[in-house]
Amino acid sequence: MQQFQSLQRLLTFYAMTLLVMLGLYYFNMFYGIKKHGEQHSVDTFYLLQHKVTSGDELLNRDIKEILDNPAFKDTSYQLIFITPSGQTYIHRHARPGEPAFATVTFPTITPSSANSGSYSAHTLNNNNVTGTIKLKSGHQIYLILRHEPFAIDWISYHYWLPLMIAIIFLITALLYILSRQNSWNQLLAYSDNLSGHAKDAYTPPPFSPKKSATEFLRLGHALSRVSYQLHSDYHRIRTLTHRLERLVEQAPLPMLMIMRHGQISFFNQRFEQLFDSSSQQDESYELTDFFAGKDEFTQLLLQTLSNLRITRTLTVYSLENQQIYQLHITPWFGEHGQVHNFTVILNNINEFTTQIAQLQQQNQKLQQKLDELATLRSLVGYQLRVPLETMIDTLEPINPKTLSYKQHDILKTLIKSSQSMLTTLNDTLDIGEVEVRKARLSSEPVDIYKLSRGVNDLILDDIRQQGLELIYFFAPDCPRCIDTDAVRLRQILLNLLNNASKFTILGYIALTIDRVTHEQITQINSDYLLPTNKNMRVSQSSHWVRFSIKDTGGGIAIDKQNQLRTDVHQSNRQTHSKMAQNIDATGIGLNNANSFAQLLGGFIELQSTIGNGSTFNLYLPCRHPNYQPVYHRSQHLTHIHLIAVVNQALVAKHLQHLCEYLSISTTIYTSVDLATVQQLASQLVQVEQTLAPVLLLDYEYYDAVTFALSSPLLSKNGDLSHSEMKELKPENQVFTNHERQQALDKLLAHSSLPKILFSIKPERRIPSVLLDKYDGFLTKPLDANLLLSELLRLTLPARKKLIQTASFRNNGRHLAKEANKLASEAPSPLVLVVEDSPTNQKITCKILSKLGYRSVIAEDGHQALDKLQEQRQDISLILMDCRMPVMDGLQATQAIRAQGDAIPIVALTANNTSEDREACMLVGMDEFLSKPINKEALEAVLQRLIKPS
Repeated sequence: MQQFQSLQRLLTFYAMTLLVMLGLYYFNMFYGIKKHGEQHSVDTFYLLQHKVTSGDELLNRDIKEILDNPAFKDTSYQLIFITPSGQTYIHRHARPGEPAFATVTFPTITPSSANSGSYSAHTLNNNNVTGTIKLKSGHQIYLILRHEPFAIDWISYHYWLPLMIAIIFLITALLYILSRQNSWNQLLAYSDNLSGHAKDAYTPPPFSPKKSATEFLRLGHALSRVSYQLHSDYHRIRTLTHRLERLVEQAPLPMLMIMRHGQISFFNQRFEQLFDSSSQQDESYELTDFFAGKDEFTQLLLQTLSNLRITRTLTVYSLENQQIYQLHITPWFGEHGQVHNFTVILNNINEFTTQIAQLQQQNQKLQQKLDELATLRSLVGYQLRVPLETMIDTLEPINPKTLSYKQHDILKTLIKSSQSMLTTLNDTLDIGEVEVRKARLSSEPVDIYKLSRGVNDLILDDIRQQGLELIYFFAPDCPRCIDTDAVRLRQILLNLLNNASKFTILGYIALTIDRVTHEQITQINSDYLLPTNKNMRVSQSSHWVRFSIKDTGGGIAIDKQNQLRTDVHQSNRQTHSKMAQNIDATGIGLNNANSFAQLLGGFIELQSTIGNGSTFNLYLPCRHPNYQPVYHRSQHLTHIHLIAVVNQALVAKHLQHLCEYLSISTTIYTSVDLATVQQLASQLVQVEQTLAPVLLLDYEYYDAVTFALSSPLLSKNGDLSHSEMKELKPENQVFTNHERQQALDKLLAHSSLPKILFSIKPERRIPSVLLDKYDGFLTKPLDANLLLSELLRLTLPARKKLIQTASFRNNGRHLAKEANKLASEAPSPLVLVVEDSPTNQKITCKILSKLGYRSVIAEDGHQALDKLQEQRQDISLILMDCRMPVMDGLQATQAIRAQGDAIPIVALTANNTSEDREACMLVGMDEFLSKPINKEALEAVLQRLIKPS
């Protein structure tokens, strides 16, 4: 019983309960007996009072007759009867076994009431009742009545039956406890048997359903199931451990496990065999104790492994046997994104490296032969270029005005063909540093806005794959078209952008196009690339265009900047065969870019600081500028208040510049907290009567704040406990991020505030829970025209309400007309043109524009699916070419219909046959048009298939 403390406590409690109940029973019974004796004495007193007051004349014999009444025979009393004459009579009686009354006592009792001189009163105590009766006739009676003695008749069942029942209940409880003890003994023995003997199969507990309680049966089954599951898990873990040991320990490659701070925590047998590590089990060693990097960067990375966040493959040298190894290191991340440790796999590539060295020697010999051939090629190229230059020099002086139209057309064709041949010859011979006149370039009006966006599209995918952000901005006051060579300008921008992406790991790459004056050009520091070309005359154009390529890489040291300028300058004076050897690794094709910039009449400026990135500025003169508006002003934009939360200060600067140009009220933040949100709420209350607010939020900023909160300091639900909040100070980074998260949540909870999310990620990769909180989505780089379209669309209801309110207040017809104009301001339907031919694209978009429709272009089926995914809410119809590379129109239509999208799709094909029409209808197209497109037929189809919104 000692080991079953709970059963012992239960039995004790049960016994104490019975004792308390039994005591209460006997107490109530004895108390009732006592009260009965007292009440009997009081009743006897009142009986005597009634008897003596009922007669007319009271005599002593009357008192005797009253006392002879049976009610007084079993009562002990002393009665003193006093007549009016003073004669006194004493009557006494005592029960058998009681002492007689020894003295005569006259009780003094104050009457409770008096009626015409007669009264009676009595007093009750624990032993007797004393009373006085006075009559009208003058008779007085003094009475003492003893209570009935307290006698217990133990033979009566009232006394012994409760005790017997309590004993029976106690015995029953004891038997029940013993039965439970037996069941617990069986269960403990069964659990000991389970822990001592592992089971390969499930067996039920050996309990009899009739003799054991239900809870013991269920508990036994539960223990058996748990034991079976634990055994299964143990067996599986042991199997996996055995496999892992055989895979790791007997692996042919050396394997290591390194802790977060660089100490080696485990290595396999192969590593021990190669590097004799048997004596190092109890010592702390790092990776640099065994290996050294092939260069300074690799060595630094080996010494600072705690900063590594991605899998890297490095080439290292063994300090013991001088063998070359390829080291694959992979970080292991914890639940909250922190690095726990690293796994390392080594692969001996010494033989392979030796072969590479031999091949490099062979390549050097071949390179010498190639240099000789390059010299010969340069000579041949020169001999070919001289006739072409002579031809150009002969044709250019001819005045076109002296020629007929046909002759002028022939002259133009000859000049263009000869220039094209010269450009092709230079490109074929890889002559990037040609010293020819500006006339050798194909100078024509170039839309630098369209060209720069095309360059962005070329490198956008590569930059996104690196996890970088591309920022693009075209200044509103910058000319859109200038006379220059589009091919060379595109090559310069691509070289500079590719160079920036190669040396940028985190952050962004920005391309900004703006206008600078000639005075600013003269004030620019002379530290631009190739400053020693004194023969180059800087154009005296009043305005220049600056193409600024900025990155957030590590920057270039001053000595390397000087070396870079020297190398590029020297490369311009050397032959092309030696040029490639003088290009620093910091600038990929930088000499070509600089040469092309000078050919275009401009130059390149380099600005760089260690830790702050680099900026390459390309300056070109504005020859025959054309200031076509890129961003169109609208009076409706003045009614909009843009609230932007962006991740980069440069984006905030560009956005502020654009909004000032378009007269859009703005509030732009690069970080928000609760105080900012409160201030913003107060500002919104002030401007809500005149402006329609809209929120633009940078997803990368939201993601950075959310990721920073993934810390062990946070509770499981992502929030801080009350005690932890008290411990945090405002300057604590976790506290700041938590406050930023609360501020963002308050902004997103503002139901009446339209919201736009923009990100480097596509819309399908944004969590749907977050995306549902927004009314619009834009991808980076931020397209200003798309942003303006979204601002007008999302603020349309609010601006209607503002103008209607203003019209009601002013009671003016002019504002009512403005409201009607605003009602019809909704953008025209957007048509997705899926066409691979640039000519057909232009023709189709031009027809759609004349018909009053907007258009967006996709060059194949894959691009069409991406465009549809990004702008599904805006696209109303698809014009689908049937014959395209990558994915044709039929396959694209099948994919769209498989997604359950019922958007109207119109087939465009040059083969107007019944078979083609039937094939288009079978895949789910709605209409069929043949090329060339008929304007009237297209208009009828669009009006029929596009439903008015």
